[in-house]
Amino acid sequence: MLSIAEGEEVVVTYTAAVDKMKVFAAFIREGLENGDLVDYSYPDEESKTVRAELRKHGIDVEKHERKGDLILETLTEYYMADGKFDKERLIKKGLNDRAEAKRRGYKHYRSLDDLGDFSFLNGQWQKYIEYWDDPEWESPSSPDAEILDYSPFVTELTAFSVEGIGEADLAEMLKAFWVTHPSYTVFIDLLGYTDAFSKLLGIPHEKLVGRKFLLEFDPASDYEKVIESLTKEAMANVCPIFVFTSRTSSLHAHLAKHSSVGFFLSSTSVSWPESTSKNEVLLPANNPPLILDSLGKVLEEYFNANVFLVFDKISELINLVSFDRTYEFLLYASEMLLRPRATAMFLLNTSAHEPPVVSRVRGLFNNLLAYDKNGLKIVKVS
Repeated sequence: MLSIAEGEEVVVTYTAAVDKMKVFAAFIREGLENGDLVDYSYPDEESKTVRAELRKHGIDVEKHERKGDLILETLTEYYMADGKFDKERLIKKGLNDRAEAKRRGYKHYRSLDDLGDFSFLNGQWQKYIEYWDDPEWESPSSPDAEILDYSPFVTELTAFSVEGIGEADLAEMLKAFWVTHPSYTVFIDLLGYTDAFSKLLGIPHEKLVGRKFLLEFDPASDYEKVIESLTKEAMANVCPIFVFTSRTSSLHAHLAKHSSVGFFLSSTSVSWPESTSKNEVLLPANNPPLILDSLGKVLEEYFNANVFLVFDKISELINLVSFDRTYEFLLYASEMLLRPRATAMFLLNTSAHEPPVVSRVRGLFNNLLAYDKNGLKIVKVS
């Protein structure tokens, strides 16, 4: 759910205000389901709670520990096994662990280091950066060198708390993480994303979930930013998000970089749903019942989740199949979305329609937003 690609190094920052275990568990669960070896190191003070937290988020900890595909260790157990932070020993151990995972047939070596506040190093985060940045990781002098570089075999998530860290110190830390691996280092601020969209409305994330919005937009504006903020909020809260749009749309171009977003792409070249990749399905552009069928399958699959949905092509549907059929589609979709854990955003290009058409569509929604060159305007929020 964090949109982590193979071979990427992701650096996550968090505070106590964030449910970090929800995010970490999703990263771990994805790896275990994918056939990866998952190695998770965590702050010592969490040793009594970490297994219970993982179980709470759907991971059979005992089973995976017995199988050997989930390794759980405190930071002290991993980094200070002999009582000191020995960089050379740790790098050799890390390289050997990766090589062994490869030999045992795992699809990836997936590493999660939650460094907390660096208290295991008495706050000396620079010592960790020296270890993390050491050139031996990228050009190892090991006989297994061909599998020990940052190929897609190794995926890493490094997290640390920014509680109480000043702006200048944090900037220095992030720059230090970035310097050596700029091509594949991704930074995610969990606190910054958890309410990326809802804060625009002045409500907490919990009050956003379950609402259905109509966003009236000017196609000449950068309205895609609004949907990207909704996407970031969904991902930061580990909520599945699906976007109904077209492959040629600006919205698809804007969001395609997020590999965890599911796309249903309207197309005039298919007459039946057709899967084209892991997260993309083509739908016939002029067949509202099949679009509704795909929506129904998403809602069924994620019945117990807070699922987010975006419908981008309402104006296109009106032009393709008539307003009456589109209005009927919206009525059915609204009924299907009555469940309280489904959050939906419908987009309408108001400049493409006569006022009576816009007025009838508005009547279906209790939450109305507008976006033009002046930015986002809250018309009505129930």
